[in-house]
Amino acid sequence: MNEGLRRRRTRARMTVATLLSTLVLLAGLGAVLNRPAAAGSGTEVSLSPGGGAPAASGEAQLRLEQTVLAGSATVEDLPAQPFGSGHFYGLWFVRTDTGDKAFLGALIKSDSIIFSDSGDGTVRFAGTKYTTGPDAGSPITFGPTGKNLVVVLVEDKINGLTPSPVGPVPGTGVAVSGTF
Repeated sequence: MNEGLRRRRTRARMTVATLLSTLVLLAGLGAVLNRPAAAGSGTEVSLSPGGGAPAASGEAQLRLEQTVLAGSATVEDLPAQPFGSGHFYGLWFVRTDTGDKAFLGALIKSDSIIFSDSGDGTVRFAGTKYTTGPDAGSPITFGPTGKNLVVVLVEDKINGLTPSPVGPVPGTGVAVSGTF
């Protein structure tokens, strides 16, 4: 085979290989750029004290993947609830622009939702639908920046459908909250 023909074939193979590599790279980049902003990304929210737990603070990690809101929350220095009061700390996600609320779970201290003495509480959660509000039963979605509230309420009923704060909100019914 003549030397010129061999060089042309080698260049053609290199050009095809370069084009294929570029196409694979562009396809991967397109998949990353077209992914919804909330998909797979996490949000960390600082939780500030409310009237029901003035010394408490905490943080929540939230991740919205399609319509599953998953994550965890930890709150430190929660006050004790009187024994037999039936009070517990419930975590809620609230869209303040729509009024939709999703119950995410009760905070746990030492394997119990009963805080007979003060301490720290945690909860891991995965929620799929709003439990109350205008869009109850519809998939959970994040709202615009500043319209997403994570709140731990001091509650006296645990039905998982509607909030049951022991006092006003904002006020003594709120243990901690934060927006994003």
